[in-house]
Amino acid sequence: NDFGGGRRFISGNRCERPLGGTKKADLPNLYKWKFEKLRSYGEPSGNPNPIATIGLPFGLNFFELLPFWTKFLRTLGFETVISDVSTRDMYMQGQHSIPSDTVCYPAKLMHGHIENLLEKGVDAIFYPCMTYNIDEGLGDNHYNCPVVAYYPEVISSNIQKLKDTVFIGDYVGLHRRHDFPGKMYEILRRHFPNGTFTKKDVKKASDAAYAEYDLYMRAVRAIGDKFLALAEEQHKPVIVLAGRPYHVDPEINHGIDGLICDCGAVVVTEDAVACKEKKFPTKVLNQWTYHSRLYAAAKYVVDRADKRVNLIQLVSFGCGVDAITTDEVRGILHDGGKIYTQLKIDEITNLGAVRIRLRSLFAALDLQ
Repeated sequence: NDFGGGRRFISGNRCERPLGGTKKADLPNLYKWKFEKLRSYGEPSGNPNPIATIGLPFGLNFFELLPFWTKFLRTLGFETVISDVSTRDMYMQGQHSIPSDTVCYPAKLMHGHIENLLEKGVDAIFYPCMTYNIDEGLGDNHYNCPVVAYYPEVISSNIQKLKDTVFIGDYVGLHRRHDFPGKMYEILRRHFPNGTFTKKDVKKASDAAYAEYDLYMRAVRAIGDKFLALAEEQHKPVIVLAGRPYHVDPEINHGIDGLICDCGAVVVTEDAVACKEKKFPTKVLNQWTYHSRLYAAAKYVVDRADKRVNLIQLVSFGCGVDAITTDEVRGILHDGGKIYTQLKIDEITNLGAVRIRLRSLFAALDLQ
């Protein structure tokens, strides 16, 4: 906006450089590290003669289980292809098959990821239903939320193009490690009757997949510890940006992790610190794996003597379960004398409001 006499006012900008702002320091950001690490699992395996090419959607719980399923399928002789990085255009591509606009944005994006895999011409799409997650011992149970657990049912019922390809949306349970190989052998043999794999091969692939998943989670925690140590050494504030695994997706978080770094803070994830806490009593039924991590991360922040470590909770608009988690996380933080900050996100990008919230938080922390 020009007001004459060389006077200007710039608004709505996502970058402060036009205003003469200095370039921000490249502070440690575990969101960025996790996203790049997960994308690396999409590199071709180099298998010259795979049994089939299987597409994996890069969304929802695959943001955590991609290492597991990639290792499992490739060890058996399949080639895996992951869908492209989420974009607004991808969301629009799948919008016609979304049955309800009230579901969270991460779920709505899955329609675009499936369309993207169909365009890639894969032989099959692997997207199983998973009632349970791997038990981490932090809650009363280890469920996935209903959307994460059963969204393959929604996908298979609403994307008509899937009728012309192999869609593997069977129910599986990684929490039952002893039964998993037998169950997967039956599923894969039904969809690929001419496959050369045996029950012994599936057992070997299962062991390799569990080992790969454990290796990935250990790496996340090790990098988290490294970033925490750097923050302490350099006297930088730390924000535990607590959400779900899929909040690492830049299209979903809208670059909020980068804004936090611009404010001068180091960013770590909830799964990097939740493991440092033991199971503790909560005021709500603690039965979802991802939510157990939220409570444990809040407890970790409270238990830390360092006042520079704080938590921000990311909430996807439309997530009914977060009506419960937000109250519990707020209660844990307030009881420990910490400030609770929630950022609610959906398909609309409004970083101006987010930036104000962040600056308000850091100003309040400075006053403390």
